[in-house]
Amino acid sequence: MYMTRSPVDELARLRAKIAELRAREAALEVRFIEGNDTGRFPGYSCDVVVSRTAYQVFDISKLPQHILNDDRYYATKHVTSIRIEDRDESDAVIMLGGPDEFQVLEHL
Repeated sequence: MYMTRSPVDELARLRAKIAELRAREAALEVRFIEGNDTGRFPGYSCDVVVSRTAYQVFDISKLPQHILNDDRYYATKHVTSIRIEDRDESDAVIMLGGPDEFQVLEHL
């Protein structure tokens, strides 16, 4: 069954567009980075400003093993992720009717 307004498919389309835009963004940024110049680069409607900054980071690899192996220094964090996976046409389709309603349709 093809649903043109499926939130699942809309999310997949948006992520594909975003990935395409990020790839183009990275390709354009490389041109400025490879020049190894800093400063303002004028365009017609806006400018690109390239700057470099140095900062310190905490290097965990330099901690002694007795601290790295001590559970008291660790905390558990929970992460929710949403992945897009290609669907096998023989899979069931889940239609979202609302936040509390799921309707499962089996392919015949």
